[in-house]
Amino acid sequence: MRLKVRFPSSESSVLTLEDSSTVADLLSALYAENNDLVDATGELQIKTGFPPKALDLAASSRPLNEIGVRSGDQLIVNVASLPAGVTDLLSQISTPTSVSQQQPKEQKQQQQQQQQQQQQQKGDEDDRGPPSAPCLPGSSVVLRVMEDDNSCLFRAIGYALLRNIDAMHDLRTLVASTIQEDPVQYSDAVLGKPRDEYCAWIQRPQSWGGAIEISILALHFGVTIHSVDVASGRVDSFNDGMSTFIVLIYSGIHYDTVALAPEGVEGVMSDFDQTVFDDIDGIGNQVLASVKSLAEILRQKHYFTDVGRFSIKCGDCGDVFTGEREAEVHSVNTGHIRFQEV
Repeated sequence: MRLKVRFPSSESSVLTLEDSSTVADLLSALYAENNDLVDATGELQIKTGFPPKALDLAASSRPLNEIGVRSGDQLIVNVASLPAGVTDLLSQISTPTSVSQQQPKEQKQQQQQQQQQQQQQKGDEDDRGPPSAPCLPGSSVVLRVMEDDNSCLFRAIGYALLRNIDAMHDLRTLVASTIQEDPVQYSDAVLGKPRDEYCAWIQRPQSWGGAIEISILALHFGVTIHSVDVASGRVDSFNDGMSTFIVLIYSGIHYDTVALAPEGVEGVMSDFDQTVFDDIDGIGNQVLASVKSLAEILRQKHYFTDVGRFSIKCGDCGDVFTGEREAEVHSVNTGHIRFQEV
């Protein structure tokens, strides 16, 4: 069986074990794979599933498939309290003697102090992690921040629907093809410029996407896309009424996406993120309620831009404009497409 493992350091690895492997085999493989676990003997906890649940490691000879581990599963390894039976098991596993065991007592104390300082620093870093709000038991809705490169909308939708933040080009091409195929729905008047010109424009990596693009992609993938405006709290729903949905966070000139993440992995994007939600299983309403709480947290952090008043600079000519509308007019009149907030 093949297992994907995330260690406490957020490092990931893939273990290959026999299908008949036991708890002892798994622990031995983990210790052989990650030297940082050597000093954590007796404090290991392994979780899997969604939301992640701790595995029963007490019986060392028990086959992994009997405790719910299957090939392809993902395991989260954390430092936590272990049952006495596991502590006894780990003490029997042969591991290299660590350098700290060979050091004088004074050096060990200094090392422990350094470890405590590192743990405190890690805690401070965790406080500065991505904003989140409690949702289901053992999980939170988390802001997954997209790169600020004018393709944030396509990155956000790509991550939510395809788990690929680099699908911008394909999504832009899809939008352009849809517009070309439906001149009635996407007329020059709707687009604000000739269709051919708009299609060429939207395929440029510097061009911003907006409501037209969200609507097209929501229809194409057969989902509802909820866009939550941080400044006002307003929720705009595109292709509303679908059985599944994703959630975007709009901060005025930038789009991010929302994921439901289990405890322990909120800080980074991972395969444990849930980004597509079902509107008919009851979970969807809980997610949306938590997203509104997340938006309020972001508003209090002033994670938004007042598009009517902010200053924006054209990267092509250097002119500075007030508000999104002035920048749009300048772009239409000049063809300039590189802008950044001042």
